Amino acid sequence: MKMMLVIMLLLGATATATAQRDATVWVASPWQRVLRDTSPGNQDVAHIKAAANEYAPIRLIVSAGQEALNGVTAEISDLRSGDNVIQASNVQMFRAHYLHIPEPSARTENPTGWYPDALIPFVDPQSGKELSGAMYDAVPFDVERGQNAEIWCDVWVPSGTPAGLYRATVTVTEGKVKLAAVPVELQVWGFELPAELAMRSNFGELGRRVTSMVAPESTVEEAAAIEQLYIAELLRHRAVPSSLGDIWPDWTPDGGIKETGQAERLRCLVEEKHVNALRIPFRYQDDPKQAKAYLTAMADWLRSLGYLDLAYIYLRDEPNDAEEYETVRQQGKLIQEADPGIARMCTEQTVTSNPEWGNLYGAVDIWCPLWGLWDEPTANERLNLGERLWSYTALCQGPKATPWWQIDMEPLNFRAPFWVSWHYNITGFLYWSSVYWQAYETMEGVWERPAFRDKFWGEGMLLYPGPPAGIKGPVPSIRLKLVREAMEDYEYMTMAAGVHGERRAQNRSQRSDVEKKTDSIVADVVRSFQDWSHDPEAYERARERLAEIIMKKP
Repeated sequence: MKMMLVIMLLLGATATATAQRDATVWVASPWQRVLRDTSPGNQDVAHIKAAANEYAPIRLIVSAGQEALNGVTAEISDLRSGDNVIQASNVQMFRAHYLHIPEPSARTENPTGWYPDALIPFVDPQSGKELSGAMYDAVPFDVERGQNAEIWCDVWVPSGTPAGLYRATVTVTEGKVKLAAVPVELQVWGFELPAELAMRSNFGELGRRVTSMVAPESTVEEAAAIEQLYIAELLRHRAVPSSLGDIWPDWTPDGGIKETGQAERLRCLVEEKHVNALRIPFRYQDDPKQAKAYLTAMADWLRSLGYLDLAYIYLRDEPNDAEEYETVRQQGKLIQEADPGIARMCTEQTVTSNPEWGNLYGAVDIWCPLWGLWDEPTANERLNLGERLWSYTALCQGPKATPWWQIDMEPLNFRAPFWVSWHYNITGFLYWSSVYWQAYETMEGVWERPAFRDKFWGEGMLLYPGPPAGIKGPVPSIRLKLVREAMEDYEYMTMAAGVHGERRAQNRSQRSDVEKKTDSIVADVVRSFQDWSHDPEAYERARERLAEIIMKKP
């Protein structure tokens, strides 16, 4: 048996067995539902493809056989293509933490069981040192008899990496016993994703929502430092939070803007971190005269920095009666009078909810409807008038085919919406919170049962508090990784069509041939928020076609 194992490893096999264990290590797609008791698959090589300045995930499942496994860990070698090398230090490794879901999220009939979600890093993201002694250590880990454990590897392809086929090996061991040597083949495309983000976004407030849970007794300076770790984590995933630290100066009616370093902090976020959406605080709403003066001053300040085009005001959230519609109209009028250069965003569909309430036309510049309430005719009308479209999701609203965002949903639910966004010329996305932990008394509670209102698993929680895993910053979820992958897909679309950072012509007949070709590729996999392919391979094939278009460009 030992000789057979050696032969299998030399041949690159990964579904291996030892004389001591009948364990299996296999490769799963990020878009595949794999629970703790899912039967082993038969994919034995990790095939991944990416451009420079892009992440490519590897998902390895360690399945115990008739005996439990103890003290399992893994490491990856450098990735090599001839003389070109992507150092192993560019690969971040995680162990997935499983959550027990005893009943499906509201309005669904998905399987119950143990789902992977939180991704515990092997080493401290800030110091690079190994982590140990925390409530949830990544490695070494044990695997119960007949159960799975999951290793997630984020391969970062640095800017400037030459194209080519890079090879590496992930070695999985139990103590000193080698369980598997998994071959990795990374195809690096001959282009690079831009550092600038094509999709604008708002992934919710951080600030006190974070520090009140992880460091309630912290000083102002300590709280600010912790918040920066959460901001950085979201930005690494091409997600922009609505709170970005101390970037908004004070203002008084007599003294005007009082700037104490905010301009430089804002410059760093926009120019170096590529933040492309700035939510202006909507202050003094109880005093319209003062609010107008404040907004005028804020617009002048942003204009002087060259960032007013990135900024917006978030109007009343989800207006849902005649009075709230009137509030939005009054807010929109006030902002327009303060400075017409300030964009006004509202989480409402482009067609009125009730004709008796009137409409919001003229008060809103950025429309942000729920996926289940998309109205294509009126959305196109607003685009033709020069207004913008975002979209959002919350809870399980809309028709059943809507790609809702709970832990127990199909992984492709986190990919399809950004392909639909291209289809509808949507250029922004809002998720109401990434850290909604208010219902929990302890950080451990978030890790044990992240269920909003006990009905929506993971709703509003794309990040986990880090201290239970031994780190100061956040622990990302698999769902956030999937969002990042979809955001990168959207970058491929903009690059293939040659419109990165530009608005496409709404009249499809006026678009260039390469734009039409991109539209056709996207339309092969998605048609609407309720009509989209559930085949992971369909997206991969479409993505490769987009890459081919990009590489053919002069």
